[in-house]
Amino acid sequence: MEVTKEQLIFSRGEGGSLLPQEVVLETVEGQPTIKIIPLTRGKLQEIIQNAESKDPAMKVKADTDVIVNGLVSPVLTETEMSDIKPQMASAIVTAILAISTGVSQKVIGEKTQEIIQEQELLLAKK
Repeated sequence: MEVTKEQLIFSRGEGGSLLPQEVVLETVEGQPTIKIIPLTRGKLQEIIQNAESKDPAMKVKADTDVIVNGLVSPVLTETEMSDIKPQMASAIVTAILAISTGVSQKVIGEKTQEIIQEQELLLAKK
């Protein structure tokens, strides 16, 4: 079976912007839904560079960038973004990365936990 164009690219609306998708936040009690748009390869690469930085502020910026660029609804102001609960930020980032990369939220969450554990081990050795 040959791959189709629809399988290769994200869907865009008439204005050229990516179409939002409603997704379940699988790691949040009650599994509420949000509307998000996937991140393009270029935006993902930019965010990954920030996330891999040794500067803690850049790592926080990476999470914020994912949410700012991917979350369509509910709409959050800049002030609200600074007050977002860590568990909600994590769930939203996981959902956006899952849609953007085609990997399940569960796999993204597991990988994130692995990275956190590795970082904690490195900090403990210092």
